[in-house]
Amino acid sequence: MKEVFQGSGVTMLRNAFLFSSFVVYIDFSKQIVPGGLGPFLEGGVCASLAWMTIWPLDVVKSQMQSGNYKGQGIGSLLKGIIRDGLLFRGLLPGLLRSTIANGAGMVMYRKTEQYLNNQ
Repeated sequence: MKEVFQGSGVTMLRNAFLFSSFVVYIDFSKQIVPGGLGPFLEGGVCASLAWMTIWPLDVVKSQMQSGNYKGQGIGSLLKGIIRDGLLFRGLLPGLLRSTIANGAGMVMYRKTEQYLNNQ
């Protein structure tokens, strides 16, 4: 049963930074781009920037969850992935998924927001 929670601490840490950076990038995009980005670009671009910000922590999380690095902390795993050149392993497929999913999600969010505001 203990294995189910393996890496949950680093996952919560990753998610906290991911969601925080996403909101920061949304705010920045509204200040930088006059009139703002469209919903798809806003969701896709800002989510991709957020993922790039925390990606090394996601690689550490994946290693911790694999069970192959028992007893190692975040710091030692991070040093190892930097040393081994794995810092941005899997970034491109992750960004492709993130751009499509979060772009579409932001479109639906805006449509739902408009619908609820008109009720």
